Amino acid sequence: MKKNTILYLNYTSILTQGILLSQVVIPLKKLGTEGYRITLVSGERSEDLAKRREREALHHELEQAGVELVFFRKTLPPYLRVEVKVAHSSFYRGVCILYDLFRFFFLTGWWIVTRRCRIIHARSYIPGLIGLFYQAIFRVRLIFDPRGILPEELLLARGWGKGDPRYRFWKRVEKILLRRADYVFALSKPFKEHLEKIVPRTDIRITPCSIDPERYTYDQQRRIAMRAKLGLQDRFVLVYSIGSFVPYQVLERALEVFGYLRKERPNAQLLILTPDAEDMKQYAHQYGMDLTGVSIVRVPFSLVPDYLMASDAGLLVRHTSVISSVASPVKFAEYLACGLPVFAFTGIGDTEEIIERYSVGECVDPDNPEDIMLGIRRLLSRIEGYQEGLREQCRDVAVKYFSWDSYLPLYREVYGDTRKKD
Repeated sequence: MKKNTILYLNYTSILTQGILLSQVVIPLKKLGTEGYRITLVSGERSEDLAKRREREALHHELEQAGVELVFFRKTLPPYLRVEVKVAHSSFYRGVCILYDLFRFFFLTGWWIVTRRCRIIHARSYIPGLIGLFYQAIFRVRLIFDPRGILPEELLLARGWGKGDPRYRFWKRVEKILLRRADYVFALSKPFKEHLEKIVPRTDIRITPCSIDPERYTYDQQRRIAMRAKLGLQDRFVLVYSIGSFVPYQVLERALEVFGYLRKERPNAQLLILTPDAEDMKQYAHQYGMDLTGVSIVRVPFSLVPDYLMASDAGLLVRHTSVISSVASPVKFAEYLACGLPVFAFTGIGDTEEIIERYSVGECVDPDNPEDIMLGIRRLLSRIEGYQEGLREQCRDVAVKYFSWDSYLPLYREVYGDTRKKD
């Protein structure tokens, strides 16, 4: 049977965001090899498109799987980052986003017509807004896949008040998308409940940030070799892998937890993995943070599993907010898949439920120093007591809850929907 052609719209750079390589590229490659006809559109800034080697490698990788990749050159500067440099004005950002929307809208129409697309998979709100128009014009089916709550993220990142017209605009767009989309995806059970409060609908599907268990794995010999290479043989290594340095990532709290850990393990090492290593170092220096025993490094996407394997536990701390409460941090899945128990703050998506149910780490109250200290002691005791058995348990939980193979059937279902719209 001839399969639908899907137009996957993404406004966030795949070339610079490691999370998109795992959350967009991997599932689309798997589906492309099964015969699904997919055109992936990715919004990229000029400086990212100048990275010819990465651009051509990604083109080739997707082409081999039968997925067409199209880059859309966008002008909007980074808007969900912790600012350590002079920020662009709100007026400038507004002009950029309007210009991008205008161009993205007409190009989307061209792609729909020339590729004969029947389904738009809109990742986040800007692609969703564009998808709404073409749902009405061409009667295509629309998948709204927010992957986060953009209005609240902008509220935090830009310092808006809830009465700000820009915030109210995106909340209105959010409500319309939830009402009119043919399918809605949510990252976690708390996210699903959050969306249901905005627009009651019973068919919201949960698709957490997932991993390829063949890539994120655990191998004792690789762990030993990597620890020797990094000179970490005699140290307890806590890894804090955060991707981009965004406002809900809290470096201060990570360093605070590490300070408690050093009281129990004076030679402990905090290994921070981020593509924004220089910005983070500048931020730490700007605010006089103590980086004793801390290494902030930029690690290629391909080597992240080895750095995780070389560690002893993963750290998951976030700003206390609704953004965190609905989240599905991909780093949680990556930690577990690489055999790491996780030390986490409460109030981060489904993580607390999974950690407590399967004893794969510790969850602590971020506002209770005594609970943080006791949690560190419990974690150290558990690691020393169970060792390889604990690593295997973490790995098993990751495969059970966060393997892409568990969620591809849902994609096949919605991508294969051939019903005509009323």
